[in-house]
Amino acid sequence: MTTNIPTGVMASGSNPSPIEAGYEATSDWDEQSVASSTQSLTESIMEHIYENGRRYHRKSKDQYLLPTDEKEQDRLDIVHHLHLELLGGNLTVTKFEEDPPNVLDCGCGTGIWALDFGDVHKGSEVIGLDLAPIQPGWTAPNVKFELDDLEKKWTYPKNHFNFIHSRHLVMSIRNWSRYLQQMYKHTAPGGRIEISEHTNDRWWCDDDTMPEGSAVPAYWRAVLPCYEKLNMNVGLRGDDYRRLVEEAGFEDVNLHSFKIPIGMWARDRRLRRLGGIVAESTITATESYALNLLTSVGGMPVDDAKKLINAAVATISDPKQHAYYFEYFITARKPVQPVVV
Repeated sequence: MTTNIPTGVMASGSNPSPIEAGYEATSDWDEQSVASSTQSLTESIMEHIYENGRRYHRKSKDQYLLPTDEKEQDRLDIVHHLHLELLGGNLTVTKFEEDPPNVLDCGCGTGIWALDFGDVHKGSEVIGLDLAPIQPGWTAPNVKFELDDLEKKWTYPKNHFNFIHSRHLVMSIRNWSRYLQQMYKHTAPGGRIEISEHTNDRWWCDDDTMPEGSAVPAYWRAVLPCYEKLNMNVGLRGDDYRRLVEEAGFEDVNLHSFKIPIGMWARDRRLRRLGGIVAESTITATESYALNLLTSVGGMPVDDAKKLINAAVATISDPKQHAYYFEYFITARKPVQPVVV
């Protein structure tokens, strides 16, 4: 079962309708910020390194290329707010007739989704799992946080979780087939999963306001070879995720695609609001994604990398350039009589 999703940004078919432009954005949206708190768990776990003015978690840097500093934590919380706006205030596309007893949030980040889910579903026991200890020290009685690597063998009981949630892990998961197979193994028969991902190898434009020679295509041309060096497949689309989920053994697999503007250039008021949230997140994410890649992996001088990033950010901030991207939500159920894996 799924929630009633607002239809304003739903993208149907392989060539969804263009987003109508017609609004001159102001700079009001970039004043927003989302505060998040952290607390030390142990001294060894909290070891960090600093590169190019950003903080990275030492133990997870090779697996997770994004920083873990407050700037990145704020961005993760903004993404959470974006998804709430996108889903009409709902935490999931999946609809629950009763609270799922055991819930796992994969790659929980700041823990904001796990805490919100535990607050809404008092009868659920929620585990938030992540590599980096950036979750709050305080928590609800039915929510706890654990540190582990999702790409290693899971230590949870088989057939245990009634719902597994996974959001924006395209930068973390190298082997999606294995990840989903583990998810299948540890989902209870009849239990459900929900995966939300986004396009992370390009932005689109329908009206030629972002020509091939502009800063954004140049940004992607520089970044993508770095992903390839790390054997990271960031070019997965909604149909790819759906296929992988089906291949893992899940049934009742559904794909929900959303076409979302980057920036406040859309004529539609709701799309304009979403675009403002996306722009705030994307401006921070552009630096987060690219700086470490271009310098550490691509060997680009720091000043050149920042110049390229700043040019891409300027494009995002320009309401005359009408970029957009896609968010994908894939929902599925493990068969009541599952295939043994």
